[in-house]
Amino acid sequence: MNRFLPLALFTLLVIIFRCIGSAFPETLPNFQPLAALFFCGAIMATGWKGWAIPVAAWLVTYPVNAIITGNPHFLEPAEFITTAVAFAVVFFFGKSMAPKHIATTLAGAVVAALIFHLITNLAAWIGSPMYAKTLEGVIQSLWTGPVGSPVPSWVFLRNMVGANLIFTAIFLSARFALPSFSPEPAASPAR
Repeated sequence: MNRFLPLALFTLLVIIFRCIGSAFPETLPNFQPLAALFFCGAIMATGWKGWAIPVAAWLVTYPVNAIITGNPHFLEPAEFITTAVAFAVVFFFGKSMAPKHIATTLAGAVVAALIFHLITNLAAWIGSPMYAKTLEGVIQSLWTGPVGSPVPSWVFLRNMVGANLIFTAIFLSARFALPSFSPEPAASPAR
């Protein structure tokens, strides 16, 4: 039980930060740890925990996020599938990395945020009639967002990059500080 306590507390913190980001959508849009959790889960965890923990945190917070933000579209399959695909790509990007240095992992966290932003915003461009199906429409989707949006798309990207950097650094710190987060088995004492 003791070895799962840090993991349980850590997952609870992820959920709390996700809800805080949802509660302040105009000040902290997209400042949440999920992309970093998928990225770091792929890099740090072995076996089923690498993907199950991020998926569980996302599935628990997805409806809570929708209720807090008043997003009536959270049950739309296209939005759910796009987000799932973006998280899966971020996860497999993390799996493809073999970071040997903290700087490499942090750079990977920035790339993961860019990947997530590209996938979700390109899907919005493809699926939304608010965007012209031109290069200008793509740029609008990636940078400014729909006309009349109170928060431009670049703010979502900026916050996701910041959150990925901060939460990846926290996850890395936890990995080194708590042996139960490390994928390597603890060494048995000499007899």
